[in-house]
Amino acid sequence: MNCKNCNHDLNSFMFLKGFNYCPYCGLEINTEKKEKEEKKSPSAYIVNNSSDLTLSLGNLVSFNVFDTNFELIKCFAGKFLMGSPDDEIGRFKNEALHEVIIKKDFYIGKYPVTQDQYKALMEYNPSKFKGPNNPVDSVDWDHAKEFCYRLNEATQNIRPAGYLFDLPTEAQWEYACRANTNTSLNNGNNISKYINESLRRGINKNLYYGYRPNCPYLDEVGWYDFNSNKETHPVGKKKPNNWGIYDMHGNVLEWCRDYYWENYLPENADPDTTTNPNERKYAWNKVCRGGSFDDEPRYCRSAFRYYTCAGAGTACGFRIALICSDKFVKF
Repeated sequence: MNCKNCNHDLNSFMFLKGFNYCPYCGLEINTEKKEKEEKKSPSAYIVNNSSDLTLSLGNLVSFNVFDTNFELIKCFAGKFLMGSPDDEIGRFKNEALHEVIIKKDFYIGKYPVTQDQYKALMEYNPSKFKGPNNPVDSVDWDHAKEFCYRLNEATQNIRPAGYLFDLPTEAQWEYACRANTNTSLNNGNNISKYINESLRRGINKNLYYGYRPNCPYLDEVGWYDFNSNKETHPVGKKKPNNWGIYDMHGNVLEWCRDYYWENYLPENADPDTTTNPNERKYAWNKVCRGGSFDDEPRYCRSAFRYYTCAGAGTACGFRIALICSDKFVKF
C-alpha cells in the first residue's frame, strides 16, 4: 500500500501491526483496516504500567512488542573514568584514561538482543549459531539501526515523550558495562597476569597458534574463546554486573552508535551524541564493544575498543538503549 499523504510505498513496513505513521512524511496512515487491527490486538505495551509514562519506574522497565518482552535497566546520569590505566593488563594504546560526564539518564538492554526479539521485528534470523535466547549474531550496523527504527515505530503509542530506542553511544556502553567499577572486568577483577606475561614472553609460534589462555575471573561473567566451545550461548547465564546487566563481556560484540575516533571523541564533544562523520579520520568505521565468544580475555575487557566497517561479522550483535532524544538519526 502507499501513503495517502505522500504516496510513498509502505509495503515493507506492513508487517508491523502497530505501524500507524508514515516514516517519510510523519502523518498518520488513516485506513479502516489498520484501525480495526489496532482495536483487536495492540502490538506493543509497557509492562510496568504508569499513568504518565515518564519512566520513573525504578531501575527496570519492560516493553512487550509482538508478544516478545524487552527488559531495560536504568542508568542514572553521572561521571566515570573511561578507558584504562597505563598498567592495565592487555591494554591497547587507544584506551586513554579520561573522565566522561553522562549528562542524562538512559536505559540499556538487560541482555543483548536475542534471536527471538530480532525475528519479531525483522522477520528473519541471520544468526550462524541458532537458539531463540542466544544473542542474534551476524548483524551489520545498518541492520542494528534498522531494528531500533522499527522498534520505535512499533512502540510509538507507548514510548514516553522525548525517548527513543537506539544503539548506545560508546560512552553509554562503557558506563553501563562498568557499573561503578574501574577494573578490567565489571565484577571488580582484572584479567590474569599470566595472559599478559604469556603474550609478552612470546610463546613459541608453533605452540601459540590456536593457543587460548584461561581467565577464571572472566569465566564468572562472560563467554569467551576458552569456555564458549566457539559458539554463542543463551543470554543471562553468567553473573550480571552491579546494575543487573548481563553479557557485557563476551558472547557477541556489540555495535555502538558512534563512528570510531582513535582517541575517543574530540575534546569538549558530547559523549551522548554522534557528531558529523565527515570530521573523522576513520569515517566509515563503527565502534564495537565487549568482545565475543571467539576472543581472548584481553579483548573482552570493559575498556577494549574494536572498530570495523559496518559489515556483519559472525561475532557481531547489539543491545538496545532507550535514550532521551526527540530525533532518530538513521545513517
